[in-house]
Amino acid sequence: MIFFFLRMMLFRFTPLTILLVLILTAPARAEFMGGGYLADATGCRSYGWPLQTEMVRARLNAAQIDGGQSELVLNFAAGGANTYRFRSDVVVGRRWHRVNGSVIWGRLYNLGNRTRIQILDTDNVPFVGGTPDEHTRRFRLRARIRNFNGLNGCDVTAVLMLENWNRTAD
Repeated sequence: MIFFFLRMMLFRFTPLTILLVLILTAPARAEFMGGGYLADATGCRSYGWPLQTEMVRARLNAAQIDGGQSELVLNFAAGGANTYRFRSDVVVGRRWHRVNGSVIWGRLYNLGNRTRIQILDTDNVPFVGGTPDEHTRRFRLRARIRNFNGLNGCDVTAVLMLENWNRTAD
């Protein structure tokens, strides 16, 4: 009788136990937060975009740490936000990555498939090169965004200083 009870309980709770173990062993999501500026705007004048430096706050999730997609979010003092998701690690390269994302300026706009991003530099502090990983505390990111804000021919360079804000202090 006890054997039957134990066997029945095991089959009943095994899926729940497996699910619980998978959830508890999932890697922690590393979010980098910080800020910086947009500069080197080209082709943006006809849209009325400022040609001088534009300050931004930023958040980044890197695919090489969390898996899935990389995601860069830029928040503007005027209240707007741009979200860029791309299926690639945040590593320096010549490749332009196709971006899925959105822009919020008064309402939500879909970027479509026009926008691209290229990672120009990822310098671990104290600026000795390197690629962000699960041990990175802070780094500088420089990326070129083509068709910025969904505007054809408008390109900018984002220069950001990011810190792993959910990492415990060393």
